[in-house]
Amino acid sequence: MDSNYTRPFRLPTDYKYILKWTQAFAHHTSLVFRNGQKAFLDNNCSYSNCYFTNDKSLLIDLRNFDAILFDVENNWDSHPPGRSSHQKYIFKASESAAHYPVCSRFYDNYYNWTWTYKLDSDIRWSYVTILDKEDNVVGPKINMTWMSPMGSTPDIVKKKLVKKRRAVAWFVSNCQTKERRVIADNLAESLDKYKLKVDIYGWCGNRTCPRNRLEDCLDLLQKTYYFYLSFENSWAEDYVTEKIFHPLLHYTVPVVYGGADYTRFLPPGSYIDAGKLNSDEVASLISTAIKDRHVYEEYFRWHNHYVYKESPPKADICELCRRLNTEEKQSTVGNFRKWWNPRYKEICRRGPHFTDLKFY
Repeated sequence: MDSNYTRPFRLPTDYKYILKWTQAFAHHTSLVFRNGQKAFLDNNCSYSNCYFTNDKSLLIDLRNFDAILFDVENNWDSHPPGRSSHQKYIFKASESAAHYPVCSRFYDNYYNWTWTYKLDSDIRWSYVTILDKEDNVVGPKINMTWMSPMGSTPDIVKKKLVKKRRAVAWFVSNCQTKERRVIADNLAESLDKYKLKVDIYGWCGNRTCPRNRLEDCLDLLQKTYYFYLSFENSWAEDYVTEKIFHPLLHYTVPVVYGGADYTRFLPPGSYIDAGKLNSDEVASLISTAIKDRHVYEEYFRWHNHYVYKESPPKADICELCRRLNTEEKQSTVGNFRKWWNPRYKEICRRGPHFTDLKFY
């Protein structure tokens, strides 16, 4: 690495320049990644002197950029020909490690920082923030400590549950007879013993709720359904998407299935983990809760202690800029491939691996 670098005279020298290296960013519609300084200013970041660009010729030399951002979806497009010791190479991923494993040993000790959904990332790409009743951020995190015992479900929450009349909903935009569909079908068979049904919305069901009217769909969920199938389309550590938070925020109990340790994300007693129970056991819990209003209300005791909010873009953006301004220590992620996906050897041997189910 070359430790000698200078700023070109035509641009402010006190900015932190972030080069979006891979093609994924060229097509990224999120305002989080728009070029320039505006994202940091608009989010009132404590450090706002950061500047996004996908123009590789903006500075005289690629080694002049303070950070180079690589997206997992196009991580292997190409590599910068040179690297300065002051630079931070950042691995960014919001997609699952199971679908985008990193197979080449070239990337071990390549990245300085990680910006992903994994809870031990340097910068978190998060769908949700958990707050206590004093508005302090308390999670999600690896070692989550939940309130115990929890108080009884608030009356205002109980009132939102009284008009529910259907057992289970599942919103799915594209499905095939794969693992998650089999789990759902088995559950449907088990529920049939109790004369309960899984209502499937989307291409593989007979009910409709357009994706462009998501709020209407969630309103339907809140008013009508006791439970919702929150099945992730990928089995990966910490990979938890809006699929579990949509029901949680709309007074419906999530039936989860995925590779995450859900105790890091959800209060105890607020969900059913279909990955740890067979379909008959899940169906029995659902039937019992529907028959006994008090049992069902117990799933919502967490409302006494916690608030879930969608994570704003500023949480990620501001942390990125803060780090670029305050952290000078240079280190790399040693066994990066294993950190990103502990099962990378198995997955990489199988070749390209893509999602077979897409949910919303």
